[in-house]
Amino acid sequence: MATILIYEPDEVLAHKLCDSLKKENVRIISNCGNESLATLDDDDTPPVILLDARLKWTDCRPLLQRFEQLGCPILFMTQDRKMSAHLRALYSGRSEVLTLPYTQKALRGKLSLLMEETDAPLVLKLDEDERVAHLDGRRVELTAQEYALLLALMEKPDTPVSREQLLRKAWGYQSMGETRTVDVHVQRLRKKLGSDYIETVYKCGYRLQGLTPQFSA
Repeated sequence: MATILIYEPDEVLAHKLCDSLKKENVRIISNCGNESLATLDDDDTPPVILLDARLKWTDCRPLLQRFEQLGCPILFMTQDRKMSAHLRALYSGRSEVLTLPYTQKALRGKLSLLMEETDAPLVLKLDEDERVAHLDGRRVELTAQEYALLLALMEKPDTPVSREQLLRKAWGYQSMGETRTVDVHVQRLRKKLGSDYIETVYKCGYRLQGLTPQFSA
């Protein structure tokens, strides 16, 4: 079973979480500075992280970078339900959001989702000569605009990309204006690839998920 690390400076909440998970292998990290990163290398398998979203960004940033390198699932904890989309957008790995105050059932349910075994991501390969995609060996015919949009999304898989960035990278637009070009072509790509692989990120744009990009010249 994976180790659960609780990054929580509030000792009362930290010990309450620990009591809720008394049957698990749990450690509390009360000091959330850079020196706490050394504790992550003690486990053979990536630990599951419980992270208080109220921590200072200067403390969180190096932690999130290290979590991503190790492939750690994160359960963000916040009192603001509206922060869920924003917190997910901060982290490209597996994540869930727990709203405080929490119930035992909610905590266990979120952790179960994070600790589930997942299938290996499918391979999405772009043939830059023919300008077509191959999804797990299946040939997917694309228009020039669909190809350009997919290429822009594949540059940073699992990372949210704004509509403005996609317009600039795919079509060279300098401003959004009133165009819905990105949204229209995302819908077309979803029909061809499958609706699960391009996620809408609230108030941001889109991200490619569940796929391993490959390129061939």
